[in-house]
Amino acid sequence: MIKLALTTAVAVVAFSASAFAASYSVTEISSSGIKRANGTWKLTTEGDKVAGSADMQLDNGSVITYKLDGKVEGGVYKLNLNDRTDGKKDCVWTGKPNESGKVFEGPVQCGSEKFSIRAGVQ
Repeated sequence: MIKLALTTAVAVVAFSASAFAASYSVTEISSSGIKRANGTWKLTTEGDKVAGSADMQLDNGSVITYKLDGKVEGGVYKLNLNDRTDGKKDCVWTGKPNESGKVFEGPVQCGSEKFSIRAGVQ
């Protein structure tokens, strides 16, 4: 009985410890190098799975939101940017860490449109 209780307690702690939540300051940059949108991502990572949401403000003042899901492998994020309120579809971001490991940068492909995202841990 004690062994079962101890095993259950260890499993609960391990499961709880495996989820990690973080906020990121994010900038979307158009292919011409002009900042397009700034805002935040709230991401939860469990194992290699990542999910979250984005609240961004475009340079013209409009607000867009979207959902994020994907995975992180070897420190590289590959995230789908779903349900974007600006109408962009099939968007995928591949973000690699810089030297500090706290900033991730990479390209976004949305159909035929490309831009980049820079995300830093808050």
